[in-house]
Amino acid sequence: MYRIAAALALLSLITGCSSTPVDRASAKVVPADRTFAYQADVPGGANLVVSRDNGFWASGGCYATVLVDGRKAARINTGEVVTFKLKPGRHIVGIAGDEDGNGLCALQIGQPVKEAATEIGAGEVQKFRVSGTQNGADIRPSSI
Repeated sequence: MYRIAAALALLSLITGCSSTPVDRASAKVVPADRTFAYQADVPGGANLVVSRDNGFWASGGCYATVLVDGRKAARINTGEVVTFKLKPGRHIVGIAGDEDGNGLCALQIGQPVKEAATEIGAGEVQKFRVSGTQNGADIRPSSI
């Protein structure tokens, strides 16, 4: 009986702590006061869309910093999405701890930056997803 209860408790913890993709249609847009760069239209430009999963392993409760080409571009929370307007070409998108975090969120400061390179063409929309595991947050290309 105790084994079954322990197994169910463990299963609940594992599934309750996983990060789940956010549906872009219902995602909250990162407000302007947390968006710092790449918001102006670019003639012949492209869009880079970054969404952040819901869930505890997505560092729920703390903002994360989205970097574009090494520049702080936004502070994103779980369940949010942000669009950056870029010139066509090669770009590096990354995720880092929130340097403005307080309390437990300040523990993210100094964590390794996770980055991915992408080549984006004129008029193209590329999507990236910030997800989380027991090993921390990660950013990867996404089709959702």
